[in-house]
Amino acid sequence: MVRFLFWLQIAMAWVYTGPQVLRLAQGRAEGLNLAIYAIFMTYVALGLSLAIQSYREKRETVRRNTIIIFAQWVVFIGLILILGMRVLVWTTGDTVVSVTVAILSIATIWRAKSLTDPMVKGFLSMWCKAVPQLWLTATIIMAGGADGLPLWTLVAGHLTSIPRLAQVYIQGTRGGWDKPTKGLMIGETSNVATWTVVTVVWMLF
Repeated sequence: MVRFLFWLQIAMAWVYTGPQVLRLAQGRAEGLNLAIYAIFMTYVALGLSLAIQSYREKRETVRRNTIIIFAQWVVFIGLILILGMRVLVWTTGDTVVSVTVAILSIATIWRAKSLTDPMVKGFLSMWCKAVPQLWLTATIIMAGGADGLPLWTLVAGHLTSIPRLAQVYIQGTRGGWDKPTKGLMIGETSNVATWTVVTVVWMLF
C-alpha cells in the first residue's frame, strides 16, 4: 500500500502540473492567481520541512517517501511560478489572499511564541492551503468559470492530496503521532477539504 500511494502521487503530480504548464505556455491563465501559487510554494516548503522533521523522529520508508513527494512539489510549483510570471498578474484578489494568510500566520506565530514548533508549521500550512483555495473558489464564481484550470488538474489534485493524506495517516499510525506528523496531518486535511470545495464549484460553473 505504501509503495502504491508513493508512485500514484509521483505520477499524478505530473498529471496535475503538465496541463497547467501547457496552458501557461499558451498564455492561458483564466481563473488562476499568482498569489495562489506563490503561497502554494510556501505550503510545500513547510510540508518538506515537517516531512524531514518527522523522518528524524523515526527513519521509516513511508516518511522518506513523504520527503520525496514534497521535494518534487517544490520543483513543480517553482516551474509553474517561472512560467506564470509572463501571464499571471497580481490582482486585488492576490493582495486580499496574501494579507489574509499573513495576518493568520502572524497571529499563529505570536500566540505560540514560536516559528519552529511543528504544530505551528502545521497551522501555517493550513492557512497557506485553505485561504488560497477558498479564494480560488470565489475567483471561479466571479469569472463564471475556470478555463485555466483543466479537469485533469482537478482530478490529479485529488489523486495527489488524498493519497498524501492517507500516507501521512499511515506514518502516524505505524510510527507514532509525533508533532511533525501531526503538523503534516493538519495541512493535508485542510488541503483535501478545500480542494473538494473548489471541485464542487468548478463543476457548477
